[in-house]
Order: sequence, then C-alpha cells, then structure tokens
Amino acid sequence: MKPLRMLKNWLLETIKGANHRVYEHSLQNSECEGMGTTIVAAICTEQFISLAHVGDSRAYLQNDMGLNQLTNDHSLVSELVRSGEISEEEAEHHPRKNVLLRALGTDVSVEIDCRTIVVEEYDILLLCSDGLSNKLSNDDMSAILNSEESLESKSEQFIRLANAAGGEDNISVVLVNY
Repeated sequence: MKPLRMLKNWLLETIKGANHRVYEHSLQNSECEGMGTTIVAAICTEQFISLAHVGDSRAYLQNDMGLNQLTNDHSLVSELVRSGEISEEEAEHHPRKNVLLRALGTDVSVEIDCRTIVVEEYDILLLCSDGLSNKLSNDDMSAILNSEESLESKSEQFIRLANAAGGEDNISVVLVNY
C-alpha cells in the first residue's frame, strides 16, 4: 500500500474509532444521550497535508493566494448557502446556524470528508473550532496569519479576539507553519 493511502486510512480509521467511543459513551450514560462533537484533523508532511473532518470545525490554508477555507461545514445553514436558498451574509446570523447535519458520535457510523493538498514553503495551516471561525472574519484571520508574530502569539491573538467578540463557544486553534 502506498504511504499516502496508508496515512489517509489511518486517519479515517482513527476518527471512526473516536466516533464509536463517543457513541458508545452516550448509550451507556443517559445524561450524554444524543451528544456529539466536531473534528478537524491533519497529517502534515513536508510536501502535503491530509485533512479529515466532520461537522463545522474548519481547516484553512494561508498562502500567496490569501486565506482559503479547505473544508465545507456539515451544517444546515451551509447547505442552504450551497443550494442558493440564503446568502453568505444571511448565514452569519441565521437562527439555525448551530444545527449540524453530521457530527462525531451521534450515530453508529459517520461519513468523514478527507482530502490531501500539496503545500509550499511559508504556507500556514489553521485548524479551528467554530468558536473561532464564527467570531472572526476571514480578513481578520488573514491579517493575524500574515503578521510577523510567532505562531504562539498568533494563536493567543486568535483566542483573545474570539473571546472579545463573545466567546460563548469553545475556541480551539492549531497552527502549522511550513
């Protein structure tokens, strides 16, 4: 088996295992019935990134072309935008913005989106929960990523600004600089 295929299979199987554990926990603990979570994960090598995700946690790549969202949210509002029923602007304040169509642990099996992209020197990968992406604009995120600050300082700035904008959801940030 080719190394890329092996990495992708490992990533998918690991997420399926996590799905199974969360699902089983919810069945065995009535207070957790129906619980679920989102995930965005990456395997990073010097030449490529293999991404997998479920839900509305996101991956972005900052490069010469600007900030590009690499994942598509598995949410009701994202489907409404993709189908043309509402605009991006309407989606930002939609009352059902938090309704997920896919989540980790809510069912015995889960559909996982996976893709591999080639990276170049100076690209920056951003993995984040919706606690960040719902609070900062793409322009704000790009400005932080383009700053001369360290990765740690950039991460701290992301969290500080998301908290200042309301911060009512968890805020997770991972940065990888090539």
